[in-house]
Amino acid sequence: MNPLKDEIKVFSLPVHTDKRGALAVSEFDDLPFDPKRAYFLYDTKAIRGGHAHVKEEEVFVCVAGNFRARVHDGKKWRSILMNKPGKALYTGAMIWHEFDHFSKNSIMLALSSTSYEGTKDYILDFDQFKQQSK
Repeated sequence: MNPLKDEIKVFSLPVHTDKRGALAVSEFDDLPFDPKRAYFLYDTKAIRGGHAHVKEEEVFVCVAGNFRARVHDGKKWRSILMNKPGKALYTGAMIWHEFDHFSKNSIMLALSSTSYEGTKDYILDFDQFKQQSK
């Protein structure tokens, strides 16, 4: 069983530095799922996320700048400052997640366990999420 297979897990990707610069890497075998989709956010001016997924798992990576992740497991909120390249956040299914306070030039990479099929896997109402997560 993968040690990241929790509902919420913050971790760091391995970073290699030398005179040329820095390289952060993720072997997909190290992730708690096989990625089916990747996307990234940049030039972000408003709260992103604001939902939970019934089945989908995701890993969010701070590529540049910083932003705040807010996650809720059905019982309590947790706030995580994503503030360095390679800092990553895993969210399992049925975890409410939202992102805000994006710095100028911040970039967030997301890896998903599913292909995008519209919002049928999404729970978009927080009260509904709390009811379903009991």
